[in-house]
Amino acid sequence: MFRKRDPQVDLFESSNFLPPEKAARLHKTWADAFRRMALPLIDEGRFAALYSDGTGRPNKAVEVVLGVLVLKEMFDLTDNEALEQLEFNLLWHHALRLKPEDAHLCQKTLHNFRAGLMQHDLGRLAFEETTDRILRALQINVSKQRLDSTHIISNMATLTRLGLFCETIRVFLTSLRSAHPRLFGRAPLGICRRYLKEDGTETSYGDARSSEGRRRLSVCARDAYRLWDLFRGTAAAGLEEYDLLNRLVTEQCEVVSSKDCPDDDDDDAGEGGVPVRLKAAKEVKGDSLQSPHDPDATYSGHKGKGYEVQVVESCDPSNAVEIITDVAVTDSCDGDAGATIPLLEGLVERGLLPKELVADTSYGSAENAVDAACLGTELVSPVGGKAEPEAPEEEALTAADFDIDPGYGRPTVSPEGHESIGEEADSAAPHRVEIAFARGVCEACPRFGQCPALLSRDGERYILKADLRRLNIERRRRAEARGDFAPRYSIRAGIEATNSELKRAHGLGRPRVRGRPRVELAVYIKALACNIKRLVRATLAANAEPVAAAG
Repeated sequence: MFRKRDPQVDLFESSNFLPPEKAARLHKTWADAFRRMALPLIDEGRFAALYSDGTGRPNKAVEVVLGVLVLKEMFDLTDNEALEQLEFNLLWHHALRLKPEDAHLCQKTLHNFRAGLMQHDLGRLAFEETTDRILRALQINVSKQRLDSTHIISNMATLTRLGLFCETIRVFLTSLRSAHPRLFGRAPLGICRRYLKEDGTETSYGDARSSEGRRRLSVCARDAYRLWDLFRGTAAAGLEEYDLLNRLVTEQCEVVSSKDCPDDDDDDAGEGGVPVRLKAAKEVKGDSLQSPHDPDATYSGHKGKGYEVQVVESCDPSNAVEIITDVAVTDSCDGDAGATIPLLEGLVERGLLPKELVADTSYGSAENAVDAACLGTELVSPVGGKAEPEAPEEEALTAADFDIDPGYGRPTVSPEGHESIGEEADSAAPHRVEIAFARGVCEACPRFGQCPALLSRDGERYILKADLRRLNIERRRRAEARGDFAPRYSIRAGIEATNSELKRAHGLGRPRVRGRPRVELAVYIKALACNIKRLVRATLAANAEPVAAAG
């Protein structure tokens, strides 16, 4: 049964029995700032969906459970370490407004709460709504923000290709033996001995020298196919582990017409040939299975196995402290360019759209720049590729010299300040536009001879044809050549420190979870913990000198 926490302060809190000197010191610690500034930001009513309506035992206060999760990530603790701090640490009691006898949670409560957050997508909601309140409390200017990604690896082993085959086969055999013992008896004894010990642990078959690895890999490919084919259409095919085996065979192997027979000295000699060929490593895509223990992880040739975390942060010089405004988990096999517009659209929904978004080259495609401009954001990013020679100023004008609104919310303005009388986008290619100017205005313009606009067929207007993507690239190259770009872009470097802080202080680089839903929840809570830590530090800095710093 859901019940909100009583806001009344309990007279029997431990902090009320401290000597005056200790109480004064306690009020200068992070715990007091957390209690006064961070705890009230948690809206317990938003989590009512996690509990039954009017029946059952009253819930443990959401303010306490979510507060423990935030403090856990603020100090990068395990569940057991966090629960120990909750039991015995006076600072935690004061921060969470608890009496000693109430300062207790069981690990199952944390587990169930996290499961509920994932089921109802409340981790994202908790991050966004609490962060929005932090931004208002600190009066953060979000008109300028910066964006970057950082690579993370979930709590999985980084397997070689041979190790991936061995572990996936072992996991399937283990699950098969547990779920369908009679079907397990049909598995070839040679395969079972290669990958599975009697106690269910892995054998050393996957630990081969490089000289033997290729041969063993071919054996593994044949074994995977044998198991996949043997149990196809049986009850074993309903196992999740069979789906992983099927995915492994599909992604790593190619079914051929002729059988691949083992050599006489192969480990599967005498077990017969199978119509399967191991693909070359370069033929395997980045979104292929990387671990049977985390099927959602993908591979980047540049960064390796795992996930990418997109981080957006305020960066206006007027801010006393910067706050992470948004985070998102994306596939490592995908480039960063695809994350730009979805992140901006999310900021639009929350009323946090920046006027400038500073990002590195991978985000700054012409398409992204134009789409961002349509939303109302200037994407400040280096231009990729080779720069074309800069044209002398006295040469003819180009469309890049005109002030064109990609969203068509206002008239286009010529270099001489003349406004257009109409714009029409190409329905098949919205980034191509025809802009009309009055004939009399154009012909009276002192730069008429340099203008790229052409007289229309009816002879009443001059038409400027523009490709918004090309002119965006041209403008940005000009800014780089003039030296205007570098000072604006320099502020992007600050987000590297945030990425490092998230990884080193909050354990983002190697979260203690596997699977995309759990990784996403961990990212949201860690980013929220970082924001709350910054709120706490800003509060302490604005008041007395702190005795103990947060994080």
